Amino acid sequence: MKLAIIGASTGQLPLCKKAKELGHEVICFAWDNGAVCKDIVDTFYPISIFEKDQILEICKREKIDGVLSNASDVTAEIVSFIATEMNLHGVNYDAFLRLKDKSQVRLLTASVDHLSQVSNEILKDDTNVIYPCILKPVTGNSKKGVILAKTPDDFVRAKEYAKIDPDCKILMEQYIEGHEVSVESISYEGNHYVIQITDKDSGGAPHFVELGHHEPTSLSIGIVDKIHKIIPSLLKSVGVDNGATHVEMKITENGDVYLIEINPRGGGDNISNLLVELSSGIDYLRCMIDVALGIFKEPIRVSEPAYAGIYYLCKQTADLLPFFLRAKGADWVFDMEIFNTELNESHSNYERDGYLIYKANKKVVP
Repeated sequence: MKLAIIGASTGQLPLCKKAKELGHEVICFAWDNGAVCKDIVDTFYPISIFEKDQILEICKREKIDGVLSNASDVTAEIVSFIATEMNLHGVNYDAFLRLKDKSQVRLLTASVDHLSQVSNEILKDDTNVIYPCILKPVTGNSKKGVILAKTPDDFVRAKEYAKIDPDCKILMEQYIEGHEVSVESISYEGNHYVIQITDKDSGGAPHFVELGHHEPTSLSIGIVDKIHKIIPSLLKSVGVDNGATHVEMKITENGDVYLIEINPRGGGDNISNLLVELSSGIDYLRCMIDVALGIFKEPIRVSEPAYAGIYYLCKQTADLLPFFLRAKGADWVFDMEIFNTELNESHSNYERDGYLIYKANKKVVP
């Protein structure tokens, strides 16, 4: 079958390799510069991914059977557009555009059973502010512009930080203390399957950058069951019928589950490309490909899952540097790189100085 993949950077490389491994013909669209996937796919078109109408015409001419990308909000939008225009399996483009608006998502999910709700509003002025609160761009990703304000002085600085472009609207939300997770799921023709739940190491206030991920979750069976009940209703409420989703949630000490955001793509930070399969035994990339091509079958979970995770190096995790150095050569280290030992402070999920990926029979703790 013929699969179009949008983007050719390192983030799409595992997807391209998996599609070729499964015997599919792969065509790829991206700028030529930095296109690491172009030498492994069957056909490469050196076209900007933002030329969606041109890409659509080529996909029609190529008679593709499916279109896909992973772990990228930018490429996911193009995938949704093409899938909708060609009546292929993917997130409907209208639903995708709704998901880009965090305030709209709050409205659509307000009646989901078992899901607790945070108070929120589009920021208009500095009146009626309840501290502490989270400010974030109404449209944005990877924690860009997300900041906590505890005092009026914080609030003034936070507004400037959250305004990532001149026309940006800012969403103000009630701040909830709790355990942060992401839920990796796959949907096919309106049926929704939770594949894995990932614990997050958060950098905390003020920017809440992600410093690590661990699977499976340490949450109780009761909370896991609650999440499994929430996800199908949540995805139905926003109109997601097909494809991978990465849903970020927060769980309080009382067991209340709150939505942070819904991302119509696989999780970044190697969650969907690697950690899910290492921990669950489910080939998540194959699930995504099979959905896109319309040949999906419900995945089978292994009976004895492993533990897998990733730690990131940056100034906030400077105490992990000795752990990284000691870990070299350990049998539980799946992959590790240190880019810089003079560690920089991370303000978003794009600013890291190294990583360590593990697979073991229990969570690896430094």
